[in-house]
Amino acid sequence: MKPDAISIKKFTSLVCSCILLICAQHLCAQDSTGTGEAKIDISFPVQDTVKQVRAKLTHAGTAVKGIDIHFYAKKSFGLLPLEGDNVTTDDNGESTIDFPTDLPGDASGNVVVIARVEDDENLGTVEASKTINWGVPSKPEPMQTRALWTSGNNAPWPLTITVTSIVVIVWGIIFYMFYQLVLIKRAGKYTEA
Repeated sequence: MKPDAISIKKFTSLVCSCILLICAQHLCAQDSTGTGEAKIDISFPVQDTVKQVRAKLTHAGTAVKGIDIHFYAKKSFGLLPLEGDNVTTDDNGESTIDFPTDLPGDASGNVVVIARVEDDENLGTVEASKTINWGVPSKPEPMQTRALWTSGNNAPWPLTITVTSIVVIVWGIIFYMFYQLVLIKRAGKYTEA
């Protein structure tokens, strides 16, 4: 039995050391796709009444050319692509798109514009965002029709009647049960006497 105990100890130590090496390798591994030195600067120039979004990509202080930059507008349920799929940077590391004139913003007309380099071999994923007041202000119109998605004042009549009836019936049953409990208690007092 001694040889079995020694082999079990060796096996256990081997498994523990393998797990330790895998965890150490995972913790010490560094992302080789990006060094964190890449940066995107967003500006909003206006040329001949045309509003534009310009992104300048730099890596370690030098302009990077030939990289695809994707432009997005942040919306409620995700990112809305602006001006096609992507724009490649020029010799100055800049890429420019025309800002859409009919893009809805928030109540003040603010739009969050995002410029992103996605999964580049040398730079990794680089992103920058900036807010500009170039959107069309959106004002929610009050609902005057009766529909399921409106507030309680504009709920459909059948729904209002059904919900009110259910609430009245449930509370009526509860009060009836308490009334019956009081009657049972009173009836118990008369039978004891």
